[in-house]
Amino acid sequence: MVGWEPFWSEPQLNLAEAAALNDRGTIQRLIASGADPNARAPVRAPILKSHEIVVTPLEAAVGTRTPATIEFLLMRGARMDSHERAVMFCLAMKDEAREIIDFLDHTATEPHADCEHVATPW
Repeated sequence: MVGWEPFWSEPQLNLAEAAALNDRGTIQRLIASGADPNARAPVRAPILKSHEIVVTPLEAAVGTRTPATIEFLLMRGARMDSHERAVMFCLAMKDEAREIIDFLDHTATEPHADCEHVATPW
C-alpha cells in the first residue's frame, strides 16, 4: 500500500502545531488547503507545554523564538490586531523570547500591553 507505514503512525499537524514547530512547509500546505490562519486550535503536549493548550497559529509561533514564522503567517492571511499583539507580547515576555519582543517592538503602532491584564494560554 502506498502511503501506509506499518511500523509507525505520525499524527497530522494542525496549523497551530505547525507554527509551534516552525514547519513552514506544513503551514503553507494547510493554508493552501483552506485552513484558517486565525483559527484557534489545540496544540498537543509536549509541543509547547506539558499539557494540551488551545492557541492561534501566531500565539503558537511565539514558541519558535524567531519572528520568521510570524512573518510567514502574516504574509499568508493571519491578522495581528491589538488584542493578538498584546497576547503575543505577554507570551514573549513570560518566555523571555527577546527576538519576538524586538519584532513586536519594530512593528508596533501603539504602546505595549500591561501584561497583568492580558490573559495568556500559558
